[in-house]
Amino acid sequence: MQLRSKKYFVYSMGFHAAILCLLIFNLDTTSPLPVFENTNKQDVISAVILGDVTTSKIIKKPEPKPAPVAPKPVVAPIVIPKKVLPLPSHETLAKNLLNDINKTKKQQKKINDKKLQAAFKKHIKEQAEKSLRQQLFDEKIKLEATKSRESQGEVNKYKALILQAISERWIVPPQANKKLYCELMIRLAPGGMVLDVQVTKSSGDVSLDHSARAAVLKASPLPVPSDPDAFSAFRQFVLKVKPENVISTDT
Repeated sequence: MQLRSKKYFVYSMGFHAAILCLLIFNLDTTSPLPVFENTNKQDVISAVILGDVTTSKIIKKPEPKPAPVAPKPVVAPIVIPKKVLPLPSHETLAKNLLNDINKTKKQQKKINDKKLQAAFKKHIKEQAEKSLRQQLFDEKIKLEATKSRESQGEVNKYKALILQAISERWIVPPQANKKLYCELMIRLAPGGMVLDVQVTKSSGDVSLDHSARAAVLKASPLPVPSDPDAFSAFRQFVLKVKPENVISTDT
């Protein structure tokens, strides 16, 4: 009896080992199989509910649905009603137009008045400047004329003195015709020193020409003005002489 129980026990253990290997092999590739459990009294087969194992490929657990997202509230734009202005009447439009025309005329009149005033001031200024220039020019002419008269008077004064100094030293040849004359160009240094005397126009009598030239050299230094401006007329001048008297000079 004991031998039979041992033999049964060995068969039972072998059978359970085979079942265990089969379960281990199927566990990696397919869904779990029912599990058999042996007891001493009787063989009891217990099964697992398909789908309880997370790796079960037969029954899958339903995936949780995402929570619904509440829609964003739509904010309607605030519309401010425009104030409708009443249209002006024809009389108002005509009145406004007339006011604009009058205003434009007044502005244009002011602009024209300013332009006229500016043009008038410019004209008065130009006339005043022109009158002043003319006055200055007239005064300058008068001053120059006065200076010229004074200068000419000074020249005439010293010319007479020079003619007198030459005539006092002129020895006229006895055979010379006293009605003949010659012209001499005389150059003087400041103070009246005679630098040169040349006969520019002969009298036709060589002895008369030489005597006139000698008289100018003997009279050196000739009387001249001390003022440099007045003396400038005597730096170089032409003197016309004849035996009767020294008749004139050309400066």
